[in-house]
Amino acid sequence: MTARDHDVIGENDAPAKAGAITWRDGDVPFSPHFGDVYYNPKDGLAETHYVFVDGNNLPTAWQGKDNFTIGETGFGTGLNFLAAWQCWAQDPDRSKRLHFVSVEKYPLSRDDMIRAHRSWPELADLSEQLGDVWPHETMLPGIHRFILADGAISLTLLIGDAIDCWSGYSGAIDCWFLDGFAPSRNPDMWQPSLFSALAAASNPAGATLATFTAARIARDGLESAGFEVSKRKGFAYKRDMITANLLARQPELSDDEARYEIADDPWFHLPGATKTKAKTVAVIGGGMAGAACASALHQRDCKVVLFEQHRDLAQAASGNPIGMLEPYLTVDHAIMGRFYEAGYRFSHRMVKRLADQGKVEADFCGVLDLATSPRKRERLDGLIARLHDKPDLVRAMTSDEASNMLGIPVPMDGVFYPSAGWVHPPSFVRALTEDIECQLATCISEIIDSPDGKRLRSNDGREFGPFDTVVIAGALETANLAQTSWLSDHLNPVRGQITYCPTDALAETYVSANMRCVLSYKGYITPQRDGMHVIGATFGRDDAKTDLRESDHAFNIRQLSKILPALSEHLSGKALDGRAAVRTTTADHLPLIGPAPDFDRYLSCYHDIDKGKKGARYIRAPYHKDVYICTGFGARGLIGAPLAAEILASEICAMPLPLEKSLMDAIHPARFVIRGLKRRQITT
Repeated sequence: MTARDHDVIGENDAPAKAGAITWRDGDVPFSPHFGDVYYNPKDGLAETHYVFVDGNNLPTAWQGKDNFTIGETGFGTGLNFLAAWQCWAQDPDRSKRLHFVSVEKYPLSRDDMIRAHRSWPELADLSEQLGDVWPHETMLPGIHRFILADGAISLTLLIGDAIDCWSGYSGAIDCWFLDGFAPSRNPDMWQPSLFSALAAASNPAGATLATFTAARIARDGLESAGFEVSKRKGFAYKRDMITANLLARQPELSDDEARYEIADDPWFHLPGATKTKAKTVAVIGGGMAGAACASALHQRDCKVVLFEQHRDLAQAASGNPIGMLEPYLTVDHAIMGRFYEAGYRFSHRMVKRLADQGKVEADFCGVLDLATSPRKRERLDGLIARLHDKPDLVRAMTSDEASNMLGIPVPMDGVFYPSAGWVHPPSFVRALTEDIECQLATCISEIIDSPDGKRLRSNDGREFGPFDTVVIAGALETANLAQTSWLSDHLNPVRGQITYCPTDALAETYVSANMRCVLSYKGYITPQRDGMHVIGATFGRDDAKTDLRESDHAFNIRQLSKILPALSEHLSGKALDGRAAVRTTTADHLPLIGPAPDFDRYLSCYHDIDKGKKGARYIRAPYHKDVYICTGFGARGLIGAPLAAEILASEICAMPLPLEKSLMDAIHPARFVIRGLKRRQITT
């Protein structure tokens, strides 16, 4: 939030809840809660350029770099972001990519943000591009990643309290826009813990900072966090402002010598990128996870080769004709809910963009989720209690309302997700891989270290490479490689069979057969696609076979009987077609995303972590150099794999991460090794 410490609240301004805004002088947003405007009403853009752009020595600071990252403590209207983007776009010597990471506790709606930009027609084009990706729905707390300028710019928004967000995020920030409502208006933000968090999130090679204020709380806080502070003439009639520098930290020791003294969990410390320029990357696996990884890396100018063991892509679980694109919202803020909430947001934006381009077949018709049991009703009631004021995300529905929404009578109430819908997964995979070199019918059996990089060997003896990096994004076969063989104890097969229902079967059983949205109960049934509905799906644990079974068709029809009994009766006993595939899951229902742990060295290095020693006593995590894992999404590949790919591509290419550290640790592939050692379930 861009604000000025000389503005005052008017006598007639009534108290308002945090996040509410009013308008002054036409299109100047004002926060009654903080009693401050979002930017200088006379010339906010000129002030932004003077304070933040010039104050951080831009554009000079980013010139000649592959990546440059700006951190900010108040996104507000996005004026600072647009100003930085404009400056970057106009600089012929700009960095290859610009990353902007900002915190905002009370994000503006899309319409309010666009209105706030009207004062600067020179920003109209950039404002329109930002508006195109800005959600129409409420932005929940957490991290939101937006891709702009054909991948050259990433905007990462941390929705929440500035201190909490920056304390839990590692961004390698090159320069800081220390913005927000003035210290006198928002003293809760301008605390020593914030300045310490900014220092910890800064680039180890050093960082700069600029802020509009020269208040003592800011000067003292920055100095105590290690910044060297200077004063500079303030904008216009303001007397002073602050600029600051954070010197480079001590160079890190080698992997064999280093101690990771910042956190208590060195076993999750991510490896630094060994090469920041364009890489050659091999991706093993041609399903949704592999396709998403290939696309994310290609977008970062990596030369990618995708290896798939079948004769075509999307032949396993990603080959189903319809997949539900449904949010995984939870009653609380549990780790799994937070990850898949973030994943749904990212996937939705990606699918919507590709669908608008005609590359992906999808329909954002909404998903109706019915309360089919007391336990399910309790969960849905809790969800509405948490998000009752956000009907754009989820809304409660009586059985009559649900029937009207679906177009077919249903016997119980539930909730409706208006932004959700369905996707044709094979078209999604094809769109992600349209510019990727694919080696089909190639089963990789070995990853070989060689002096010039990684080489791959297929089971028929062919060799490929060298590559700088390898991403293993397969399913159960992930455990067939030497570097990941230990995962055989942690990757579990779950067979899923879907049943095809001809559209005329619905027409024969209901007067109105126009199914308007996806219906979810203990199973699901989708609107028609190509004259066919999909009914699903079975969950056959520890079953890796893909034969079609009449018993599984019968199970799917029985699940349907309490919701659409006429259709269930009509289909019972008939010869039905469908499809079976195997999903790959983990014990904690979270995927494995990150660098491949060197299992034997983990056991050697951390064999006694059950003794309670501090993390600083141990070396940093030992990995198989330049090998990464992306697997274990179960039935949630659509809302997990695209975000996972963004995470891995960001790690591999030394770019800001799209998740906070607590979630990064929760999906780290080594978590099962560390848990096993701590619980003495793994012995060395």
